[in-house]
Amino acid sequence: MQSPGLPSPALARLAWVATFVALVISGVLLVTLEDHTYGGIGLVVSLCLAGAFVVLELRFVYALGRSQAPAAVVEHGGSAEGFLESLLDPETALPRFWLFLARLTDEVQRARRHNRVLTLSALEPDGFAAFLDDAFRGKTGRAVRGYLRTSDCATVDPSGRLLVLFAETAGSGGEAAARRLVKRLNSELFEGKAHPWRAAMVFYPQDGASAEDLLQKLHEVLAQRHAA
Repeated sequence: MQSPGLPSPALARLAWVATFVALVISGVLLVTLEDHTYGGIGLVVSLCLAGAFVVLELRFVYALGRSQAPAAVVEHGGSAEGFLESLLDPETALPRFWLFLARLTDEVQRARRHNRVLTLSALEPDGFAAFLDDAFRGKTGRAVRGYLRTSDCATVDPSGRLLVLFAETAGSGGEAAARRLVKRLNSELFEGKAHPWRAAMVFYPQDGASAEDLLQKLHEVLAQRHAA
């Protein structure tokens, strides 16, 4: 049964048939008659009918896509809320790690195409006292979401570290952005106290040519910080 919200495709099909018939008749008139007036009129009618066909067809395709979009969301999680939870961590409201990795891959490819740079940073508070706070992850998410630009992205990885991507930023600019973020985190999580953080950062393209290379290098740098 056809959805009541969809326009009927019969009108578009009828317009297509009428266009074909008018085109054939106008072609015959142009060939057989010395006076091309009727053939020209037929061609104009054909063009009008063809335009009507395109408009009706586009209306049908657009309405069909809109009617199927909610169903696609439900298939991913049973509801729109379930689909959203599959993308965002419920505690931090930041993208899940797999989605962050997809964004990082896309940004690296864009930087390669346009000869741009980016910074990938890992941050974690020094000591474990902060992790004992049940609201720590939620506070971290709020602080980061309120700070980052729309072109940047962040997540909490499986080990609990905060990963931040600063797009089109590298070198001293990336370091300055990370320091400002740490100040923001201390303000939100530690009431403005200068709590120490362990940090590591890598830069594209100096430290890797792919998202996987950058993450590997980032973990190596952070491991060296732990050892020190």
